[in-house]
Amino acid sequence: MLVASALVALTTTSCTSFGAKQLPDLYPSLPADLRVCFDKATPAPPKGILTKAAVIDLIAKLHLSETQKIDCGKRLINFYDNLRGTHV
Repeated sequence: MLVASALVALTTTSCTSFGAKQLPDLYPSLPADLRVCFDKATPAPPKGILTKAAVIDLIAKLHLSETQKIDCGKRLINFYDNLRGTHV
């Protein structure tokens, strides 16, 4: 009788989420600026022989990109550390 009652209850209620658990959002969303920051990439150098000026320009762009990624990484670590501090 108990099994029959359980089956009736399952068939008369919405079963679409049966077994699926809705977990609460425990952490805030990642700041949008961090997502954008990590999406940026330095374009590949042009094909062919590069002039000295083009090589210097490419090195400068790569250095700037590296600096930006380091800054993004530090902000991400800080974001995570702040979460750990409030949830530990």
